[in-house]
Amino acid sequence: MKIYAICLIKNEADVIADCLKHALQFCDRIFILDNGSTDGTWEIVNDLASRHEQIVIEGQITEVFRDGMRSIIYNKHHQEISDQDWWLRLDADEFVVGDPRPVLAKANHEHADFVSAWQLQFYYTDSDYKNWDIEKEAQKTPITERRRFYSINWREYRFFRNQRDLRWEEDIAPQWPNGLTQVCSERIFNRHYSYRTPDQIKAKLKSILGHAQFKHVGSGDWKSRIFPSKGLHYYQEGVPPTLNQFNYYRKRFRMVRITLCGRLKRLLHRFS
Repeated sequence: MKIYAICLIKNEADVIADCLKHALQFCDRIFILDNGSTDGTWEIVNDLASRHEQIVIEGQITEVFRDGMRSIIYNKHHQEISDQDWWLRLDADEFVVGDPRPVLAKANHEHADFVSAWQLQFYYTDSDYKNWDIEKEAQKTPITERRRFYSINWREYRFFRNQRDLRWEEDIAPQWPNGLTQVCSERIFNRHYSYRTPDQIKAKLKSILGHAQFKHVGSGDWKSRIFPSKGLHYYQEGVPPTLNQFNYYRKRFRMVRITLCGRLKRLLHRFS
């Protein structure tokens, strides 16, 4: 069993090196496709690839971002690898907790197609902002050591099994290869650092506001991304993450309610 990562990147210079070095601990290959970086990310990954043969640069693409871009890499390589091998959807601001290989082995035993992850969402907090002037002097410290406050309020697929005989038809299944159904009974944890520093938050909001893919982002005010540390969990290496499933289901219920209300409003408008 081997692990192959698909990593789409764009302007993640502050975190991409740490992300890739972490993933190299368990990935046999990391395929990278750049979506038009202009902040030095492209140069960083090429430098890393020159020193780590597991990192494979697939090139750059300047199309408008979509989840289905991952199919470009999958369709190029899926026939070369086994149906017992796994793909990791590796986002440049994420770090899998621990070694995922035992869980993937269990997934193979269960004939599963997916392994899902509890997402540890790390926040830029009022405590971080208070100490920002001091932190500026230590920005070479990995983000995993600088951002400590998190909440587990989401889960999603992170690994999917290779299908040697089937292409990923993006028009049928834009986020994942079509034909995958079974989910492994065991989940992993995944650390997600979407908002990291004031400058990074401002740049991120500027790049994604107005993009249909990120309608959930909301306000463009960067300070709205500063969360109170009180009420969040504090991450410590070697200590199991704190999982509160009530928060997850509360968020899921809220999203379902928003979706249903939106559909109802459109329906009423249509017949008014």
